[in-house]
Amino acid sequence: MTLNTVAAMMFSRRTIALALTAGAVALSACRSAGTSTAAKPVGVSAAPNARAANAAPMLVTTEWAAQHANDRGLVLLHVSTKAQYDSGHVAGSRFVSLEEIAIPMQPGALSLQMVSVEQLTAWAARNGIGDSGRVIVIPHDANLQSATRVFFTLAYLGIGDNASLMDGGYQAWKREARAVSTTTPSAAAAVPFTPRVRLELIAQVGQVETATQDQSRHIIDARLTRFFNGDGGGYPRPGHIPSAVNIPISSVSLNGYLRSPAELQALFEAQKVDSSKPVITYCHIGQQATLLWFVATLIGRDARMYDGSFQEWSGSTRPIVGPPAK
Repeated sequence: MTLNTVAAMMFSRRTIALALTAGAVALSACRSAGTSTAAKPVGVSAAPNARAANAAPMLVTTEWAAQHANDRGLVLLHVSTKAQYDSGHVAGSRFVSLEEIAIPMQPGALSLQMVSVEQLTAWAARNGIGDSGRVIVIPHDANLQSATRVFFTLAYLGIGDNASLMDGGYQAWKREARAVSTTTPSAAAAVPFTPRVRLELIAQVGQVETATQDQSRHIIDARLTRFFNGDGGGYPRPGHIPSAVNIPISSVSLNGYLRSPAELQALFEAQKVDSSKPVITYCHIGQQATLLWFVATLIGRDARMYDGSFQEWSGSTRPIVGPPAK
């Protein structure tokens, strides 16, 4: 072995050690800044949503995003309407709408269903999303469910470990007087991207039906409580899926920030959703449910998301728990 080889090995080891130290410091900074980081999954190695030991934190602060905005391979995705994006966005971020990653609505069809892998791969390429880069998903406002739908789509494509949600979103970024732009970035450079689709992240209606019968999984309804109780919702049969419990999206965040892991755990425990069984989340059409899926993943639960959600369930002949008789 030559002296050059030995020196290279020592440099490599020192680089790895420094990287690990930097990662630990970054996580510590996130916690000290008052934002939460991803809890390590415990006992869920077989869970489809389990994150690798070296995965990026699921949440990053605005400070972290500002410090790393010019990192090589970092992609910022600003999730909003086009009008919102054009009025101002995180400098360097790329516009993303749910219409880009969902099948166009057709009469009688389910809403917000995943498009083909080919279309998602093309979408990733347009945005410069590569196999090894980092992706930061930025909610435009305090309604986090559109951003978590994008995050879920990245996880479905197999790159969820490289993705993070910016806690506080664009509104926090703007309040802190950080760099804002009304200019669309230039076309993204081509980078290698290989989809590794995680079909198992999406619960099918048959799995949900089985769970209602054998209680093998916790079913969580992410809709507002009035819809869970059968007050409106725009469906022929109002109510909720049998055995489901309600953890409304309004309870998991405040002013665009997710509540702490301890508070989120308490919300689950209050509904007797313990870690002994996997979780299936649902909502109206599979958008709000991604926020509860995100939360479940963040606190280390084995979670899937029912994409057809109550729109599919209510439109079938499967049993529902309807509103109380008057």
